[in-house]
Amino acid sequence: MTGRAKMLSVMVLTEDSGAGAYDTVQALVKEMLKLLVRGVQTHRIGFTPLENESARRAMHANLWKSDNPRDERDIRLLIRSIINELLKPNGFVLYHLDADCPWSEQTASEAGHEASANVREFHSRMCPPIEAGLRQELLKRSHDEKEPEKRMKRFRLLVPFYSIEAWLYQNTREARRLCEEGGCGQCPTKLTEWEKDRASLDDVIKPKEALCFQDKYNAHLASSGFPDREVFDADASFTRSVEGLLECDELTGALERTFALPEQPAP
Repeated sequence: MTGRAKMLSVMVLTEDSGAGAYDTVQALVKEMLKLLVRGVQTHRIGFTPLENESARRAMHANLWKSDNPRDERDIRLLIRSIINELLKPNGFVLYHLDADCPWSEQTASEAGHEASANVREFHSRMCPPIEAGLRQELLKRSHDEKEPEKRMKRFRLLVPFYSIEAWLYQNTREARRLCEEGGCGQCPTKLTEWEKDRASLDDVIKPKEALCFQDKYNAHLASSGFPDREVFDADASFTRSVEGLLECDELTGALERTFALPEQPAP
């Protein structure tokens, strides 16, 4: 094994379709993984986007909800792409899906957990065919009835409330600088309020509209000194998503292996 070897594969998916959307979520994922396992070497993780253009169409703008027959093929391709990644020996899928509601307006799901209507619909529409496809493929290879359930745990949702800007605007230091240097100069007051009560950002409806630069600097906010520990300690949607990752023992085990062996020089 060389220093370039990847210990696991993580497909990062996002409902956002902007030019920097994948980079933004990938940067946030790296911060989450650092919280899961101290010392994780993220350069040994093979992060990948969704390459299939048709499958991406089904993912963006929540087209997976569509009942229009013309969208059915794209939705099937999205499901198949997720299944294929989960079939890899060390493949994981992390899917960013906005709650589209404030944190305080969650309702109980059938599983007894608090969730948004958007998340409940995703679970009811998308998870059954993903699990069925996994089961069909895995049982061809093994008679272990528990294996499909184990693989499904590698599929995790990352759900910000109301939207991903509620996480990104937690980088109040950088957001303040961006506003003062090239924005309206009025946002720092609001940022100071959020800094004092970080969980309150999850109750802002359409947070993207709350700051003057909206989503212009999303990738920068995610990758430039993001305060992961402070946001986790706020005990809101970012915390829940990190704790959801902890439910997958295979993920934490794979992350621990990224530093279990010393770096070797490339040949």
